Amino acid sequence: MYRVKKLVIILFPLLLCGCSHDMNRREIDEINFIHVMGIDYSEGEYTLTAIYSSSQGADPEKGSAGVEEITEGKGATPFEAFQNLKLKNKKTVSIANTGYFLLGERAAEKGINMCVDFLSRDETVKMESLLFVTKGTDAAAFISESIEMGQSVHEDLEAVEQKQQELVTRNDNTLVNILNELENDMTSGIIPYLVAEENSFLLPGYAVFDKLILTDYLDMDTSSGINFIKNIIRAYPIYLDGNVALSISYSKSHMKSKFNNNQVKVLIYLDFETMVKEINSDKDMFSAEALKNITEMQNDYIIKVMQKATNYSINTGRDILQIARLMQNQHNRSWSDIEEDWTSMVSKIEYEFEVKSQITKSFFLGYGR
Repeated sequence: MYRVKKLVIILFPLLLCGCSHDMNRREIDEINFIHVMGIDYSEGEYTLTAIYSSSQGADPEKGSAGVEEITEGKGATPFEAFQNLKLKNKKTVSIANTGYFLLGERAAEKGINMCVDFLSRDETVKMESLLFVTKGTDAAAFISESIEMGQSVHEDLEAVEQKQQELVTRNDNTLVNILNELENDMTSGIIPYLVAEENSFLLPGYAVFDKLILTDYLDMDTSSGINFIKNIIRAYPIYLDGNVALSISYSKSHMKSKFNNNQVKVLIYLDFETMVKEINSDKDMFSAEALKNITEMQNDYIIKVMQKATNYSINTGRDILQIARLMQNQHNRSWSDIEEDWTSMVSKIEYEFEVKSQITKSFFLGYGR
């Protein structure tokens, strides 16, 4: 028995060493963890622009106070460009902790499929990484100009993500969500786009992809209309006539579809609650009648916001609201009969809205009282 125990004690450390053996193993200080990667396309080749910190720190995912450094790689495909980028770097390069991918406008116009396919096939990539389009410019120019202005691109993108989470309940521009949306070629994909302004990044709305190609940019109201319909609104300001401002504190929506005589009708139901944020009036805005009028006005206000999204879909024939998925789920038997004609049916969809709301907090403060 003693000999058996002795043998186990000797073999156990050896087994542990054998299990930990990894030909690709590297120490942290031997790896440049890319925090942000830009993807561009021009003159028949792709360019990848990678940002990493010169001082990785203890948490490579969050970066550190070190100076942001840039390296580039070029190739006929994104994967080839990534291999070129690796060869140019003194250390091993990894996208295992890359939190943000920026898609340049020309790469988006070329088609998102090549870029997303390359990323999805990397076994180390984080599927919750966020993807943005850089409106009106290449990702490389967006990155370099921001650094020249003294910005920390990685930290400013973190700030954008935090602002995004303040407005919506979830980020749908994760890599995994975008892959799921692009699987259905009956619908149009949407990805948030960035613009640089006064030493910060703004997120004005969605970029629209039709057949995987960038086709348009939506303004903030139209994009917010989509968010209401998708049931992801966390907060939204409402500005009414009479110097009344409110803020949505709760929102819940869902859709139902009807299909009769080859006509699709979509019913959009929305319940929301608001808080009064500002009243600059000498009128009594807190009487029962006044609050009822404000409630009706805020309902009309939000309906108009949602109509911007539905009208865009009708006018362009682009299914930005994923109605094809709704029809597949709710009318599975009928879908096979209309699938081939769906593109021409999108512009003929009828939309109806049923909106209910209430003002949950209305403090009795106002001008002249």
